[in-house]
Amino acid sequence: MNKITQTLVLAGLGMASVAGYAAPGYVDDGAKSIVRTGYGDCLHTGRWSVPNAIAECDPEIVAKRDATDVAAVEVIMVTKENPIRLQADTLFAFDSAELTSKGEAALDDLLGTLTAQSLQDQKLQIRGYTDKIGPEEYNMKLSKERADAVRDYLVSKGVVPSFIETEGLGKSNPVVDCSGKRGTSLIECLGPNRRTEIEFSAVEVKQVEETVPAKQP
Repeated sequence: MNKITQTLVLAGLGMASVAGYAAPGYVDDGAKSIVRTGYGDCLHTGRWSVPNAIAECDPEIVAKRDATDVAAVEVIMVTKENPIRLQADTLFAFDSAELTSKGEAALDDLLGTLTAQSLQDQKLQIRGYTDKIGPEEYNMKLSKERADAVRDYLVSKGVVPSFIETEGLGKSNPVVDCSGKRGTSLIECLGPNRRTEIEFSAVEVKQVEETVPAKQP
């Protein structure tokens, strides 16, 4: 069992820099200023841990750390059953992995329904799918490129990239079958299969028995 002392934080919805200094485990803007979300929370990197927390960003954690022992924790992923499903035809032009303006607006709407709190302690799994039309190898490549395009856009809006995973699954896991359809009718019927799914995995942090001595005053 891996023992770590990090709290995973997924920040979202706008970023702003604050004067300060770069610290291990915190995202900086390249000018030694720690980056905050639009809600005022400091952005953590995957290397953030309780021992390197700073009071400017995490005063409650620092106070507790300095007063007590730091417990090792076990991180358990709990995946939601119903992923958010976005139609690829809404996000992309035909045979393209470049987000359209309507696609960007759709992702903005998605982010608008989420709060900084709902994005904390979660990972995102983005899966791209195509319909069954076309060569399998090509569809696999296109579905991965589309999933990556959604990831890149979310990152540009402040979601931490280290907590996003992407996967292209081509024509697998179809939502509709469309047996007996041909031509334009088939293409229209297969629309629900051309999709991008975003699944949130909650992170549950549990304390385990072994502890690490706290810093001595």
